[in-house]
Amino acid sequence: MKKIKFLLLAVLMVLSGSIVKAQNEMSFEQMIPVRVLMPVNKEVKGDALTVLYNRLNQAVTLNGLGSSTNESRFLIVTSVTILSKTATASIPPQFMAEVEISFYFVDNVNKVILSQEMITKKGMDNNEDKAVAKAIKMIQARDPKLKKLIKIGKERAIEYYKAIDESESQEEAGEPDVSWIMEQ
Repeated sequence: MKKIKFLLLAVLMVLSGSIVKAQNEMSFEQMIPVRVLMPVNKEVKGDALTVLYNRLNQAVTLNGLGSSTNESRFLIVTSVTILSKTATASIPPQFMAEVEISFYFVDNVNKVILSQEMITKKGMDNNEDKAVAKAIKMIQARDPKLKKLIKIGKERAIEYYKAIDESESQEEAGEPDVSWIMEQ
């Protein structure tokens, strides 16, 4: 009986060592760091942009590409546009806001948009600003459009890395300057 226990213990130790080693060896495709930039919009009040930022970080992490370093070559940049704010004819008055949120997966070194998606959401509340915030907070980390954005961006980033020399790929990204995205 002792021999069987010893044999099982030895087999488990060998297998657990190979499992740990396999988890530490990540392929090139799994190591693409993507940084999410904090959305900026002066018209949006409250913590709605912080919630959006956190949800985007969750989406990136769920897809295995998260990075917190400032030197990430690949970024997700967000633009929030308020399409409309209207008051309902009810008592007490309610406000309905429609927002369009544009997401860009970009290569910040070469100034190239690799993927983009737009999501339109509506929110309703007894205050205009709260209605806008509710619309923005409706974005979820598991949204299929966000998943598509990240998947396509990742595929294009991998294609890009395969197409260039290793020396070029090590170019420093530096502090993000994404003003070029809004100029297009």
